[in-house]
Amino acid sequence: MAEGSFAAGLVGITLDQRYRLDALLGEGGMGAVYRATQLANDRKVAVKLLKPHLTTDQGSLERFAREARATIKVESPHAVKVSDFGITPNGDYYMVLEYLDGRTVQKELDVDGPFEPRRVIHIAKQALHALGAAHAAGIVHRDIKPDNLLLMRVGDDPDYCKVLDFGVAKLLDPGMASITQAGMVFGTPEFMSPEQACGQPLDGRSDLYALAATMFAMLTGRGMYHAGTPIEWLMAHARQPAPHLPDGFSPELDAVLQQCFAKHKEQRPATADAMIALLDQLDAPAAAAPPEIKLQVPTEQPRTVFSQTTFTSAVVVVPPSRKGMWIALGGLVAAAMVVLAIVFATRGKPAKQPVAKPVTAPVDAAVVVAEIDAAPVLDAAPADAAVAVVPTRPHANPAVDQHIAAADQARQAGKWMKQIEEAHAALSLDPKNVKATLLLADGLIRENDIPTACKYLHALGKNPLAQAKAKSAGCIL
Repeated sequence: MAEGSFAAGLVGITLDQRYRLDALLGEGGMGAVYRATQLANDRKVAVKLLKPHLTTDQGSLERFAREARATIKVESPHAVKVSDFGITPNGDYYMVLEYLDGRTVQKELDVDGPFEPRRVIHIAKQALHALGAAHAAGIVHRDIKPDNLLLMRVGDDPDYCKVLDFGVAKLLDPGMASITQAGMVFGTPEFMSPEQACGQPLDGRSDLYALAATMFAMLTGRGMYHAGTPIEWLMAHARQPAPHLPDGFSPELDAVLQQCFAKHKEQRPATADAMIALLDQLDAPAAAAPPEIKLQVPTEQPRTVFSQTTFTSAVVVVPPSRKGMWIALGGLVAAAMVVLAIVFATRGKPAKQPVAKPVTAPVDAAVVVAEIDAAPVLDAAPADAAVAVVPTRPHANPAVDQHIAAADQARQAGKWMKQIEEAHAALSLDPKNVKATLLLADGLIRENDIPTACKYLHALGKNPLAQAKAKSAGCIL
């Protein structure tokens, strides 16, 4: 079967003689999600299915199975339930989840605008219950955002919350093989913790930051920062001070968010239960609607442009496109527990069919910048050069040299986001610094942000190293 017809062509088939795929709910670069029927008891379920080309790496599939078993252990009524996973005789990998009927927080924001504080607190405490259970099972969600909080009516509660999509979840167990690599970044930039934005090790406190960022969006109808590209979002989370809630909101509520927004995770609440305790301490006035804030979506909010897929959570049907500033990044892995690199796409030429790309750039598309003291400036460099040699000369501002050295160390350690951050800091002090520009472009290419990298390389004009790098990266000269 042709790859393009993979998802639609499977509607009507039965997996393992147990699950009939009744309708396609969404599809992305990694797989598809279906409404299905469990034949043994005629029960409606959701099935996530990996695309065939992703089932050839035995190591990845073994990790998928281990992570799936671990995630099933997340015991919370506020986490989507995984009931089964398996492999068909044809080698198809699938995951079975409960099928839920509701609307996401993102959808509510799109339609009705910001939430009242007491509603935000109510939803956040339920999400924290699910996150606490996940963290206790050794799992970091890594993609908490309005699209991954589902609201449904249960009894008298119209805002019963379910946390969706552990599809990029990270296991904390050091003894368990990981599908990730050092320096790789997963998730959605608007809600990433500083350590996640820099590709550093994560624990549950990263999820608490992301939930606080989600709460900020629910309260204000906008993101924490004014950023236009994924890289700008990541830089902002890593470097810019966290914003305060606008005037009219409770200072006590703002103080709780500020604690969760701490750049250093050690300064945040230690656990999900600790964050619940902070929210419980807020009195009634703190949860009241701010009298001077109109609950509507701002009309002039900058929007981030990402390539979008419709591979959404298996438990909710989401339209193929939606308004709002939170557009999901990349395609999610078909299994709810598969570790998936959600890739960044930046503004550039509009493509007829945006395709999610892997986070890491191919090796032959990367130029490693090596520092050689007192080396002469190269008059030419081969187009396929693997190493670009840039001379090092002391800068009038020592901070520039410090940032460049830190960027180069990050490059050698494979921490691409740290490399980008430090190179960007050097350029902010010296916008014409060639080595900082090359280091920044190299980091951007490794994170597959080719269009932005090309802009920096083109800014260097006829510099032979920049031209060689631009050619190897496929920039349009």
